[in-house]
Amino acid sequence: MSSRFAFVAGALLTSLAALPLSAQQSTGGALRDTAATKPQSSRTTTSSDSALVELGRAISVLATTVQTVVQETAKNPEMRAAAVQTAGKAVSLAQRTLEENRGELERLLAEASRKLAAAEAAERAKAAEKSKAAPTKP
Repeated sequence: MSSRFAFVAGALLTSLAALPLSAQQSTGGALRDTAATKPQSSRTTTSSDSALVELGRAISVLATTVQTVVQETAKNPEMRAAAVQTAGKAVSLAQRTLEENRGELERLLAEASRKLAAAEAAERAKAAEKSKAAPTKP
């Protein structure tokens, strides 16, 4: 029973992690090249570091809360029934969301596949040029 609830909690965390992806897509889907950006000031870096620390704390609190809820759910039959019902709804929602986003996911996967194939072809071409350019020793 607790594994089902843990699965639902994991699915919810995954959906939360996917939020930045959907925000990225809503801005036109353009990925930023962080290597090409100018270095940030130390104030901005410190701000983002503290934000990461806060995020880490929030995740720890969430993990502790989920663990407590799972333990309490295992002890109480009414909570178990409610957890199963909630899990069923969460799975249905996740399935519906995946179905709605299937086309976009397939498009993104195909684009990534094309980019990987192009990069591999470029590497093979580069390796072939090096082998042709290198003099062979008898």
